[in-house]
Amino acid sequence: MADLASEIKAALVSDAPISREKVLLWISAAADLPTLAKLYRLTDKAYYRIQPDLGKEVTCALIQRYLLECIRQDVAGDDEIEGRSDAAQSLHFWLCRLVETGDASSILAGVARGVTELFLTGDEAIRYTIETAFLEHVLETADLRPYFEHWASDTRLKETWERAMEWGKAYPDFTWGLVKRRPKSESN
Repeated sequence: MADLASEIKAALVSDAPISREKVLLWISAAADLPTLAKLYRLTDKAYYRIQPDLGKEVTCALIQRYLLECIRQDVAGDDEIEGRSDAAQSLHFWLCRLVETGDASSILAGVARGVTELFLTGDEAIRYTIETAFLEHVLETADLRPYFEHWASDTRLKETWERAMEWGKAYPDFTWGLVKRRPKSESN
């Protein structure tokens, strides 16, 4: 795994084009959170150097995988990996950006399934973070609510849905609105 990490790190610091096929191999070989973190940064900082284009589906699948794994593992003290709450917040902001594009319904549905699965299989700390650092804020945005409506009819999720929906309705677009008003240099 050290060679893989070294290759990705070299691609991050280079200005050279990066082969799409190489990135796809790296993504399929990534077996740990530090490697996923490097790939996440690569698709942010070096996305336009990946030739041909990596594509929305592959990029979004990687982002989802990385952020959900950050929430699951809650790594502390590593500047390269987001902690649980930060990852939940990043996931929220990413969904807001996606819903604004208007053509990401299947990706949003997939993320909702992933979050639901993590919530159902996670421990109390994971469930608390998903509810308070993610779901409450996602439900502030009316256009994101349909992706999580299934929580209202699932007895395992209903109470969480109701609490989060109460928050979301009380503060429509509050958190995302704050982010959009920040100068670009401060935004996530």
